[in-house]
Amino acid sequence: MIKIPNRSCKEIVVGGTLNALLYSYLNSAPLVINKALPPYRFESFKSFNALELWNKLFFILSTSGLNLVGDNARAIRIKEDKINVSTLGARTLKTKFEKLIIFDDDSVSGLPLPIKENKDFIVLDWMTNYSCEKHPHNFLNTPDKFVNKVYFYPTERVDGNHPNIKDMVAVSYLDKEQLSDFEYSDTYAKFKVTKMLKDLGIKGAKSGATNYALKIEVKKREIRKAKMNSYKDSSQFKFRYEAPENTIKESYAGKINKLLQETV
Repeated sequence: MIKIPNRSCKEIVVGGTLNALLYSYLNSAPLVINKALPPYRFESFKSFNALELWNKLFFILSTSGLNLVGDNARAIRIKEDKINVSTLGARTLKTKFEKLIIFDDDSVSGLPLPIKENKDFIVLDWMTNYSCEKHPHNFLNTPDKFVNKVYFYPTERVDGNHPNIKDMVAVSYLDKEQLSDFEYSDTYAKFKVTKMLKDLGIKGAKSGATNYALKIEVKKREIRKAKMNSYKDSSQFKFRYEAPENTIKESYAGKINKLLQETV
């Protein structure tokens, strides 16, 4: 077991979300990423591209020494005033702290018992359009939580830039029980998206004067917790639940814009 030199920190940020990285950067606070959770390619806020910002922050925090273990953490254990991090390669980091600022509780043991368990999840069904005619849509939404949004993006299956060949991702907001219900499965998500396209008059790929049938296949399903469990703050722990746009104060906007303009 290889030990990373011990250190002591007044405040340590725990989490791999954009919010966690933002807080670490804006407050020059050491960061422990328990699980890297970069935003999805379609996410944005305050005119910022969320994924680009996450990547820039990850790089800068790593090169400045604030990202203590990169994205190599496998388990985090908190005992009294110490945080112990086990990483890839049988390395361990033991650090004293006065306060932990926690944005994600995944794989973190030693926290107080939650006062409310999270039962809500964000589900993304990534789909491939094998037969679909060109269309102008980049985004569709519905009033339903199941397939609430559909984002279209240029396919990555074909080399080069092909903005008119689009694959898509359906975003749903489901609870724990719905995750195990076949009526909320990726198969049903595909059926619903196919119907949405048909209702818009979109047909399958065209060959001469004929349109083939729409052919959509689910590539993969991703499931993320909508938020971490709910906890009561204490002198040692501060739990943060707000959205990234609430972390960036107006006075920070210029600093974030400058960061995005810098070459890394």
